[in-house]
Amino acid sequence: MQYQYISADNHVDSRWLPKNLWQDRIAAKYKADAPKIIETPKGSVWSWEGQPRGEAADGSAHERLANRFFPNQNLPKGALPPSDPKYLLAHMDLASIYAGVYYADTRKWEIESPELKLEVYRVYNDFVMETNSHSPDRILLLPNLPTALPEACPAELQRMIKAGAKAVEFGVFDVGQPIFDPIWHPVFTMAAEAGVTLCTHIGDRAGTPYPPLNYGASLAHYSIAPFSIARQIPQFVFSGAFERNPTLKVSFAECRIGWLPFLISWMDRQVHERPADPTAPLSMLPSEYIKRNVTFTFEEDYLGAKLLTYDWAYIKDSAIWGADYPHEQGVWPSATVALEKMLDGLSPELKREILFDRSARVFNIQGGR
Repeated sequence: MQYQYISADNHVDSRWLPKNLWQDRIAAKYKADAPKIIETPKGSVWSWEGQPRGEAADGSAHERLANRFFPNQNLPKGALPPSDPKYLLAHMDLASIYAGVYYADTRKWEIESPELKLEVYRVYNDFVMETNSHSPDRILLLPNLPTALPEACPAELQRMIKAGAKAVEFGVFDVGQPIFDPIWHPVFTMAAEAGVTLCTHIGDRAGTPYPPLNYGASLAHYSIAPFSIARQIPQFVFSGAFERNPTLKVSFAECRIGWLPFLISWMDRQVHERPADPTAPLSMLPSEYIKRNVTFTFEEDYLGAKLLTYDWAYIKDSAIWGADYPHEQGVWPSATVALEKMLDGLSPELKREILFDRSARVFNIQGGR
């Protein structure tokens, strides 16, 4: 293969997880309430805590979901591509992608019982690391930190570090305490010292329903989705997380890049216009921390691409690419067509930095060059 890309934003949605994942692994006392797939008049769905939840491909809904997400791929009956390394690697090869970082939507599951939530995360994280082991330099499914329960995060992060995780998902929308709270200091320090990147994806708090296609509610929601992360970016910077931990890496996924120059410049302006915070002194401008510690992914952002060559736009040193596989709005498997058009005019060196080399450094990927 001639690999051209590392995709830093992909998905292993729960609809593609195997039906027995939790039932075969979870502690006996949680099994009755744990996730399972059930059949309904609308097809197979996930269920937990006695309630039907999202759609599930490992059942009668497989053909419908395969036709929706993998049209023209002749997906065999029962195949679960994002969670099956055999199909996952084949699909990456199809798009000349050497390695991929994969976000789960299990982070979005609303689970009432804190004990069950921790057990669901534990089982999922073990499954993730087993899947990664099939090709650890190419497949980076992200373990989930249980950020709704901050006191549980250091132990789970340490467990994932010992298991060999290169990155973990840190769900900023679910945090039990704000990012600037000192309760997170041990997590940030541990991640920095271990070289484990904290990854977070645009979205909402777990359990938040998507708006209906009714009077513009859905279209309005998706129009502002990239900006959902705007509050947390400054919180990481101004809390001193990067000042205290110079090697900490944070990657914000699917937020796109065209709107970021204003946010970053406005953060710098606060330093010049407002009193310094004595509890979190900073030795650099926010834009300098962004350049050193943060990456942002985009799949198709023609406006942002035009800004990549300008130093004043701040994003040249932070942008990385993601295919958004296997979502319909993404650019898999025809990434090259979109990227050649979008990045036309950039130097070959800058293209390679954004499409491959920067992600290789951030996620400790060694091969594919």
